[in-house]
Amino acid sequence: MKKEVKLTRQDFLRQAVLKTCGMACLSTSVLTAALTSCASVYYAQAPRIKGWAIQISKKEFDLDPNGKRQRPFMVVEMKNQTHPIYLRRVGGDNFTAVLMQCTHQGNDLNAHDGYLSCPAHGSEYDTDGRVTEGPAEDSLKRYTVTTDEQYIYINIA
Repeated sequence: MKKEVKLTRQDFLRQAVLKTCGMACLSTSVLTAALTSCASVYYAQAPRIKGWAIQISKKEFDLDPNGKRQRPFMVVEMKNQTHPIYLRRVGGDNFTAVLMQCTHQGNDLNAHDGYLSCPAHGSEYDTDGRVTEGPAEDSLKRYTVTTDEQYIYINIA
């Protein structure tokens, strides 16, 4: 037989507030994490194969017509590619590019501003492809990147 517990009005309200506040805090944390993980990953709109390179217009990095605000990175996908490429502007006409394939078990990586992460087992890489968090042990495949006046070229040979 259960023993009946009597609560004062004050205890009842205190418990109700704690439960409501706890759920609100949890919901806010989950929503923030979900929105942050989806935040502004830009995919190159018109990449083309030019010889042994992927060609992307430099204008795709511009966020305004004057080129004063620029994207820090973009993801490049091509039809016959097995995994996308993370292309990051280091400054001026300097770019780095790494294959977004986890070296642990080959999964596609998630792109963030400042790092890449594997959703399968939690490996993380810096923007140069070096492992910052395991279980992966090997760095990502890097590509040579060159530029001219209008385009960025990722050498995939």
